[in-house]
Amino acid sequence: MEGIEAYYEAALAALRYVEQRAPTSRRFGPDADLVWASFRGHLAAVDRVELLVRDADAQWPGSLGARGVFALDGAEDDAFGQGWAPLDPVRAEALLRDALAAPAPPNLRAALAQIAAAWRVSLAPFEHAPVTPSSRLLVAGPSAVAALAQAFEGRAELDWADQVAVVATAPAHRQLAGFVGAALNATKRVAILAAGEPAALPGRVLAVSADAALEDASHARRLAGA
Repeated sequence: MEGIEAYYEAALAALRYVEQRAPTSRRFGPDADLVWASFRGHLAAVDRVELLVRDADAQWPGSLGARGVFALDGAEDDAFGQGWAPLDPVRAEALLRDALAAPAPPNLRAALAQIAAAWRVSLAPFEHAPVTPSSRLLVAGPSAVAALAQAFEGRAELDWADQVAVVATAPAHRQLAGFVGAALNATKRVAILAAGEPAALPGRVLAVSADAALEDASHARRLAGA
């Protein structure tokens, strides 16, 4: 499956961010390493990464799992879905080692940029209207997703899962959109739609950045009735 390595690299950046934001010592650090060492010989680094993803995906529904990123079939609570083929264990070991050696993303902006960079995506500034608790948004394009995520950050009166739906078909765009749920502590699954996927979203305010895929931008406009 194309993009698996990028997915793992981005997932590790996401995990490092959510752990440094509110440290638990269960994901990374000496205590986590000690627990993991007791499993050595039975499980590989790729298993550790996938266990961490499953844990985070359960805490913030649909935020980090590969099932949503690659639009795989499977139960809603299955982070990886049917037919998932893990990354080569040797490569996974190297990615985990590199992720642990580097500083965790210090803020949301850096985390978004690091996740995008894993997929060779560059984020650009995006101007949007002010966001209020009554705003209902339909978003397409990674730069629009990133800009709005930062607009929601730290505002307890806003709810990303209730107020935002994202049209994203490419795995890179879907992983970035899913991560925002974890970044903003969304306790409900964020609506992420592929181009052509039906939904009833009339009257939503469009936020479409220039880096949105053409089919995503067109579908977002159709759904919003624009």
